[in-house]
Amino acid sequence: MAKGKKETTKQANKATPAQSKQKPTTTHRGETLNEWDRYVSPAGTVAMTVYLVGLSILLFYAIFQFWPLLPPARASHQVKFVFWQIPISAELRLLAVVVFAGALGGQIHALRSFASYVGNRRLKVSWLVRYFLTPFVAASLALVFYFVIHAGFFPTNTTTQNMNIYGFAGLAGLVGLFSTMAVNKLRCMAIELLGPLEKEEDRLRDEPNAKS
Repeated sequence: MAKGKKETTKQANKATPAQSKQKPTTTHRGETLNEWDRYVSPAGTVAMTVYLVGLSILLFYAIFQFWPLLPPARASHQVKFVFWQIPISAELRLLAVVVFAGALGGQIHALRSFASYVGNRRLKVSWLVRYFLTPFVAASLALVFYFVIHAGFFPTNTTTQNMNIYGFAGLAGLVGLFSTMAVNKLRCMAIELLGPLEKEEDRLRDEPNAKS
């Protein structure tokens, strides 16, 4: 009788294969990844596809609407964007085109990566945040790059009429598409201007997980 109870206790304590698979994985900081590390459901994939395609169409529309007039008819011009009439100068229209072109470059990168991961059935939930934020990061980076290029290579009295709008839009798109290379280039410029980098303590480091 005691032997039967002992065997029953062992079977109760023994984990099933399904329970073993549910064991949460942790990072070197002890963070649980069992929710963020799972694969995206078909519904989530469809929703992200709609978001990426819809945002791409909106960026195309924005670039067409905000493209500066050559030559500008007047200092300020009304731009119709969706339901709004926006009074905006030629200089601000160029800035808007740079921002939207940079976001479009980042969007192209996100679309290619998203299609690749979905096609290989390796898309995980943690990547959705990156796909959502990529165009915004690319737009910000393109704007910073525009400021640096404009300040370093053009005199202060340069107007929109004297600038190559296609060149700036193309550069912004490349910055958004190859954001890692753009960040490295800005890092090199910052080192030349501000001095060598100091050791950063808050950077993520790949460390092996502690064995339990």
